[in-house]
Amino acid sequence: MMGLAFDGAKTVSLHDFPDPAPGPGEVVLRITASGMCGSDLHYYRAAPTSAPALIGGHEPAGMVEVLGDGLEPGLLSVGDRVMVHHYAGCGACSSCRTGWSQMCTTAASLVYGKNAHGAHAPYMTVSARSVLPLPDALSDLAGAAIGCGTGTAWGALERVGDVGGRDVVVVGQGPVGLSVTMLAAARARPSSPSIPYRAASNKPGGSERQR
Repeated sequence: MMGLAFDGAKTVSLHDFPDPAPGPGEVVLRITASGMCGSDLHYYRAAPTSAPALIGGHEPAGMVEVLGDGLEPGLLSVGDRVMVHHYAGCGACSSCRTGWSQMCTTAASLVYGKNAHGAHAPYMTVSARSVLPLPDALSDLAGAAIGCGTGTAWGALERVGDVGGRDVVVVGQGPVGLSVTMLAAARARPSSPSIPYRAASNKPGGSERQR
């Protein structure tokens, strides 16, 4: 299959890669949407290296195509619509078991699109632990965006804590900043139902202020 790689020096190219096959605990996805992240610019602008080409892209959504061995029965089925958390750890350490596989304490995490093949290709192999069901109410494009950018925004708000009745300043209204703004507003409303809100703005310098 053909896949897109970031070659560095502000170039990208298509390479021929073997069709993926799942190992134990893995699945192969048929990719239906693959987003571009701001962090992809690091690979795009980097100095060229002699390392083997790697398929880029860490914001995928798709359908389960092939199941590997050793999966928990009923966890996934062929044809399931899914989105992907773009890290995979051991699954057993305290970090992995609390949802922070990027901080796996037993080994270096797989980072799809960085040290493992990513989603800019027709198919992709991922750990089944990194796959999340994509509800029918969400499009494939939304699922691709949520896996990285919106997830990053949610994680930031989890660290901030309760935002009800508080001013939240979001510097920058790109995809992640907009997600923070919208999620902060949504999370604040249930705890402060009588507080009026202005619509979130993506104009330069725009924000949503709680009064």
